[in-house]
Amino acid sequence: MPANHPYSSWHHEHYNQLLVDYVKDFADVKATNNLSVLHDDSLKGYDLIINNSLFMQPTESQQKAFFKFVESGKPYFVIHAGHVSFLNSSQYLNMIGGRFINHEDIKTFEVNSCDFWYGWEFESKGYKHPIVKDVENFKTLDELYLVQFTTADIEVIARAEYHPIMWTRNWGKGRILCLTLGHGEFSQKNSGFKSLFVNGTKWLVGMSN
Repeated sequence: MPANHPYSSWHHEHYNQLLVDYVKDFADVKATNNLSVLHDDSLKGYDLIINNSLFMQPTESQQKAFFKFVESGKPYFVIHAGHVSFLNSSQYLNMIGGRFINHEDIKTFEVNSCDFWYGWEFESKGYKHPIVKDVENFKTLDELYLVQFTTADIEVIARAEYHPIMWTRNWGKGRILCLTLGHGEFSQKNSGFKSLFVNGTKWLVGMSN
């Protein structure tokens, strides 16, 4: 990021090894912050991209390879900071379907493992997405992201304080899954977060939960 960027002083600790450990029983994972992997030849060896990066700015050719990967039918999973990445790409915001507006200070809040609203039980007949069908509501210590959707073509999977914290949509032939939770190690060690992450990963690659 350029030194004169307004967020150049921001620093965010990432605990991606935890995420790797959560899926190591059913997936081979390569963790990297090197954007050169966003190349047609490199991406041929991957079935899924998971992004928990912050403020990344891929080149035009890297963006082209990335969007081609997803549009061709491969899934993409955005975790927490990944909603504030690809800063130089308006198409990225269109793809994930939401713009990060801000977040509240770290606090404890309850996550509803459904697209919860007043009357949800009656209007939806209690429908829950396959990712959360066996996940109970849970409390977590985390940042609560405030997101403005950029499209109505969204399926909300879970909410907290009525804000969407997990949703999915299609992009080309690929599936997009977004999870705004996971700020710190204390957040990612939460059993509810782990369930959402593991179930979401399995769902994206066509495995049963």
